[in-house]
Amino acid sequence: MLVGIREATVEDAEAIAKIHVNSWQAAYQGILPDGYLAKLTVEARSEAWRQSIMSGRPRVLVADANTDTDETILGWIAFGRSRDGDKDYHWAEVETLYIAPAFWRKGVGKRLIDAARHVLKSAGYTDVALWVLLDNRRARAFYKRAGFVCDNSSRGVQLGGKWLTELRYCCSLSSA
Repeated sequence: MLVGIREATVEDAEAIAKIHVNSWQAAYQGILPDGYLAKLTVEARSEAWRQSIMSGRPRVLVADANTDTDETILGWIAFGRSRDGDKDYHWAEVETLYIAPAFWRKGVGKRLIDAARHVLKSAGYTDVALWVLLDNRRARAFYKRAGFVCDNSSRGVQLGGKWLTELRYCCSLSSA
């Protein structure tokens, strides 16, 4: 299957939202409350992603399978300037990266992270950071394989009425 990486368009918002919801429901099972995950809707996420894509913040790339079916978007990555107060203008941030669960461990995430790193390096950033849930071992292992290292920074985040810990992972863009 040929997978291309391209800029997201407003027309991609529903597909992005569907992957967002399905990925959360699969990846965060046992991490977030089941009731919270069950209440996630594609409709609510679609409108949020439509607005984000129109505003250009964050920047969103999609992995497109280039097929004749309706399910061509396999995953997406959102990124931009770091929002962390302890990082200067040289730092970028991967805000989110989600892949349709059927395509986990098939190289789609790697293609997206590599494309984002290339875009960020071309824009003059020298480093990139991201936040990942402590309990999301699959994602942490993925980012480690992709060259990210935990910098031992952590923060609390409340999702679904539950307090969770996020860890920050960082990577130099010098090799991107």
